[in-house]
Amino acid sequence: MTIEEKAKWFDVAMRFGLEGKIHLVMKSNKNGVAKWAIVNTENNTVLNSNLEWEPEPPLKKRDESFLIRTRFSFEDAVALYKQYKMFAVETSQAV
Repeated sequence: MTIEEKAKWFDVAMRFGLEGKIHLVMKSNKNGVAKWAIVNTENNTVLNSNLEWEPEPPLKKRDESFLIRTRFSFEDAVALYKQYKMFAVETSQAV
């Protein structure tokens, strides 16, 4: 993915809102490796790798398994976000 594509996706993710409060957010950048999360700021939850929302605990209570489930490379976060959007659309149409 080019830098331009990443910038476009970041811009789209920051503006696109499922229910208005969901954002793609860089959570850390250690040794040049950024980790991203998909965050619902309305209720302080994050999307995990199972496409489920879970509460984001305070920093000191975040264990390694939480970070593995909820932090992604930019490319993986974009792919997960796309999956969630597809899943959310399919679910809303089924209701």
